[in-house]
Amino acid sequence: MSRTGRVLLLALGGLAAGGALFSAALQHRRTGPRADIRVITHGQEVDLASHLAPGKYTLFDFYAVWCPPCRELSPQLERLAERHPGALAIRKVDIVDWTMPVAAQHRIVELPYLMLYDRQGRKMAEGEQVFDELDRLFGAGTAGTERATASAPATGS
Repeated sequence: MSRTGRVLLLALGGLAAGGALFSAALQHRRTGPRADIRVITHGQEVDLASHLAPGKYTLFDFYAVWCPPCRELSPQLERLAERHPGALAIRKVDIVDWTMPVAAQHRIVELPYLMLYDRQGRKMAEGEQVFDELDRLFGAGTAGTERATASAPATGS
């Protein structure tokens, strides 16, 4: 076989393998609704009402990347949103650090800090009470959400 023939054969083999991998990826992708999760600010003031998800419970998660309890809670909340994409939206509010305007605007003094709004856009709970409401709405021990603020919260004092 000539060198050109071998190169062509290798190229065709590579294309076939790539096509098989692409086909397998398409078969395993999620086809259902996706979790409604968005980061809505990085430290700047934000109007929470403009980020409510009509017809869904909206959970505002105030966090910072440097906050260990936030990093622990975040994937638990995301799993909850994945299980209830038609009922729960999560809006993440990155305070960045304690000097940023959004922390003062919403009087956030510890992280993580949560606020939960009902389907009509009315505040239902904030702080630790949010966990009780999530349990009531989505089942006890929902998504393994722990009361992350109960143990060593990050404070801005």
